[in-house]
Amino acid sequence: MAEIAFLVGDVRLARNDNHRRLPEAFRSAGWRVSVLDQECVRLEPGGIRLGTDDPRRFHRLWLLGMGRAATFLDRMQLLRQLPQGRFVTSVDALLYLHAKYRWWRHMPETHASGDSAYLKGVLRSGGDWVIKPAAGSYGRGVRRLAAGPDGEAVIDALTASPGGYWLLQRFVPAIEHGEKRTLVAGGRLIGTYLRRPAADLRANLAAGGRAEPADLTERERALVETVAGELMAAGVGYAAVDVVWPYLMEANLVNPGGLGTLAELYGSDFGPAVVAALSAEGVPAGV
Repeated sequence: MAEIAFLVGDVRLARNDNHRRLPEAFRSAGWRVSVLDQECVRLEPGGIRLGTDDPRRFHRLWLLGMGRAATFLDRMQLLRQLPQGRFVTSVDALLYLHAKYRWWRHMPETHASGDSAYLKGVLRSGGDWVIKPAAGSYGRGVRRLAAGPDGEAVIDALTASPGGYWLLQRFVPAIEHGEKRTLVAGGRLIGTYLRRPAADLRANLAAGGRAEPADLTERERALVETVAGELMAAGVGYAAVDVVWPYLMEANLVNPGGLGTLAELYGSDFGPAVVAALSAEGVPAGV
């Protein structure tokens, strides 16, 4: 029987139910499932352990979320010593691809810097812009800016704290009609819905956006499939791909929401499709 271990952070802080929905999907498909706290990762004389478990027993390891910031690098350095092919999303991907830099070629014109002078210089070039944290989530810190003293004051305020990088992107007017989120697993497209913004440009459901059923156009599907292939090649087995044609807005790979929303919108459980996609990569299904 195939076995999978989900390594979760503090579920009290979770914005979705992946920590329940995904284990249940694998359990229903006949996998033996363990749900472990990420803090259980440790080093013993015999090697890396997950609490009392030997990680070599698991066909799949799935990190849901980043866990505590204070122990993140230690956990990642330990987990990096395990075979990365067993991770749904590899340690390297979590370390190096969590921010929004990797897929900038598919995005609107994008600048990234912690230098307020540089960002203000970009703003002065004219047009409407959106500023957002490089590794943010749930729409936090996203602001629309235009050239002028008010926009520059926002940049100064956001970059005042040391160590923070910010993205400045050309505003895409079509975002006012919403963005399409597609969940992808194992390089396959699982399901799509529209996230329509409420009072501002943020379509995040956590920021008040609303979800509606939607289909991808032929060109949108081609873009999502391209990004899905790049994700797989980079060691990302599960992600949410957000597009506003003709642009990719984000590829969320840490613990993206959407399975619950798809179930509510379409009256169907998409969890089995995720299991099937990840099993198709060559991991024995055990059923």
